[in-house]
Parts: sequence; C-alpha cells; structure tokens
Amino acid sequence: MKLDWPEFGLECRDDGRLIFVWRRYSRIESNVRHCSHVRLLPQGPDELSQWVFHLRFPEGPTPGLVVVRVDVPPDRLQEAEEYTDLLRRHYGVPEHAPDAVEDTGLRRVPQEGAEWIATPASDASEELFAAVMARAEGDTG
Repeated sequence: MKLDWPEFGLECRDDGRLIFVWRRYSRIESNVRHCSHVRLLPQGPDELSQWVFHLRFPEGPTPGLVVVRVDVPPDRLQEAEEYTDLLRRHYGVPEHAPDAVEDTGLRRVPQEGAEWIATPASDASEELFAAVMARAEGDTG
C-alpha cells in the first residue's frame, strides 16, 4: 500500500514495514505491528486535517513511543481516509489505543532523566505544564 504526495510518502509493505518519508527532510521506518493506533483528526482553522500515528515499542531494554503527525491538505483528505481504512482492515490498527495503554496515565519525565533531549525547560514551559496538569486533575468528565 503506497501513498505518494508531492513532498510526502507513506508506504506499508507486504513484510509489514511502515515507512514515512518527507523527501527533503526525514524518514521514519517501523513495523505496522508497532502502530498502536491511528487517527485522522478533523480540519482545523488552517483547513488542514492531521493524521496521527502512535508507534509503541514496549519490548526491549528501552521501551518508547513515537508520535508521527502529518498535516493533510483538503485535496488529500479522501486519500488519507482510504489509507487509514486499509490500515484498519488489513492490519487491525485501531482508531483509539486499547484501554490498558490509556490507563497508564500522564507522567512527567524528571528533568535530570536521560530521556530529555534538552533541559531545563523554560519558566513558561513549567507554568504551562503546571496549568495543564491542574486542569486535568480537576476535570471530572
């Protein structure tokens, strides 16, 4: 299964390799079995939809999560919908993560942790994180 746009390509090969290519910038390669869910979010004010892939790597000594977001222009939305449907039908990739994954909760990586690419976070980032967490903890819905 192959999707080919002017500056972006997505391919899911018969061997299960899932390959994202931004031709001038980057390439991400995984296996479709690591895709815990895929969602196509509705258009925002910029008229772009957003394709969101969660690639989880629970096995091995360094488990991880890679979130791949792809902006989808309006003229490519139908192609993205069809490709999403194919991933769901052929490979069983769900729209939402299984409940067990959702129940792990949001946890913050300590600033001194090896997972940080850059640290420390700015004061504005710290304030935003505190505000978001306070709001999430107070949400009863």
